[in-house]
Amino acid sequence: MSRNDADDAPRVYRTLPAQVVGWGLMAGALVLAAFTLRDLLEERSTEVIAPLALIAGLAAAAWVLFLRPRATVHPDRVELTNVITDTTVPFSQVEDVTFQWALELHDRQGRRHSSWAVPVRREMTRRRNIDDFAETTRRRGSAGATAQGASDEVLRAISRWKLDGSPPPVGVEDAPPRPRVAWPAVVALGVALALTVVALLG
Repeated sequence: MSRNDADDAPRVYRTLPAQVVGWGLMAGALVLAAFTLRDLLEERSTEVIAPLALIAGLAAAAWVLFLRPRATVHPDRVELTNVITDTTVPFSQVEDVTFQWALELHDRQGRRHSSWAVPVRREMTRRRNIDDFAETTRRRGSAGATAQGASDEVLRAISRWKLDGSPPPVGVEDAPPRPRVAWPAVVALGVALALTVVALLG
């Protein structure tokens, strides 16, 4: 049985508030950069190291903390991209999928791998009876970019993968998943911290 292109396309999960905050900070950095360059061109200020350092640090922090984290569901695996770690979990290693605190994949060795980018949905008010009825009649998996919605999609992807004969992951080692340090993110955070210190001292 073959999948269609829609099933093969990776699905990326991350919350809208994180994207709004991240892109908002990036936009703010661009605005500050524009004002700084304008002052430099008009020769109003010759001290641009501190402002530019603060702008670069803000942009780096926005990318690492808000725009980089995500969970990507592929036809044969899930890639968990957290703040400073990356974890690839092949479906052949998945024992269970839960969403108690976030999207959580449990491997066959008993380890739990969570996605910081897909937290559980918090109810601001007590659920009413009509909400309970709507929840049971709503199409499964329509919870959006929440831990429950992402876990539903992972379970569906695993079911499709099993129906296709459980093929080995493409270009991924079929081994127990282990978090890997994301050095670009670590470097970006280090640069952001260093530039912030330079800006404050300047």
